Amino acid sequence: MRKSIVVLIVAVLAVAAGAVVLSLSAPVLDEEVEYRLTSLYYRGQEISSQVDGDEVLDLLEGASRGLISRGGLPAHSFRDMVEVNVVGGEEALHVVLSMEDGLFAVYQDPSYAIREGEALAAAVEALLPA
Repeated sequence: MRKSIVVLIVAVLAVAAGAVVLSLSAPVLDEEVEYRLTSLYYRGQEISSQVDGDEVLDLLEGASRGLISRGGLPAHSFRDMVEVNVVGGEEALHVVLSMEDGLFAVYQDPSYAIREGEALAAAVEALLPA
């Protein structure tokens, strides 16, 4: 009897911990909101007209984010930075991807780190003009 109570308590705690972790992770773009690309910058130059905005949005839809860790975001140099600005519903997002600095973030209130940011940055950079 006592062993089954312990197992039940452990199971409840595991489910609760899983729910907390899932609540801290979410897609970069809400799948129920229609977004549009408002601007895309690479190395400080506005290049929206040179990139397929729908492909960039598709990549962002497939990405996930989590709350920023206690260490915060690294500083960035802007040398190889891609900045993507999108609007959807009443939400404006500023996505920053910088391979050189290891900065992969979604700035809004609050800000989030992008999970698998290197893969997302590489995929977005593959869409950029040569």
